[in-house]
Amino acid sequence: MLIKITPDHSNQIGGTISVKKFSARTHRVLTAMGTVAATAGTLLATTTPASAAVTRFCTQPFAKAGYACFYSSDDRIEVLDNYADGRRSVVIWYVADNANGNRILDRGECHNAKGAGKTVTCDYDFREGRSIFINFAVVSRDGANGADRDPTTAVIGYVSGR
Repeated sequence: MLIKITPDHSNQIGGTISVKKFSARTHRVLTAMGTVAATAGTLLATTTPASAAVTRFCTQPFAKAGYACFYSSDDRIEVLDNYADGRRSVVIWYVADNANGNRILDRGECHNAKGAGKTVTCDYDFREGRSIFINFAVVSRDGANGADRDPTTAVIGYVSGR
């Protein structure tokens, strides 16, 4: 329902009110749009500043190689060994700058040799920026330098969150 108020151009408070009814379909569309807008407003009002936001990028949770997440808030990688198979779970990662031809800025590995059901955290201090991203995947290995097995699908995440 649309309410339109038109003044009567006198010095008194008032005017005329005309009411226009919308079709049921239009009403549903407007209600849905209002709900989306209200939800978005609530989310925007309750988020913290970007520098304090925690954004998490993760691999598949039940992969044979293991499970890993990168947390952009404090540049840490956590890797969980999913299976008691005698192998370690290793996160292979690199950080690159999309604004400079995807130039690799840093690369490394985060090893979890503690065994099944255990999590290891590796802390880093990556360069920040809108175009800086991390690319990582988990593999399983026999020892620190064994062959890479059961790789997960690579995950790409922004170092500064998004």
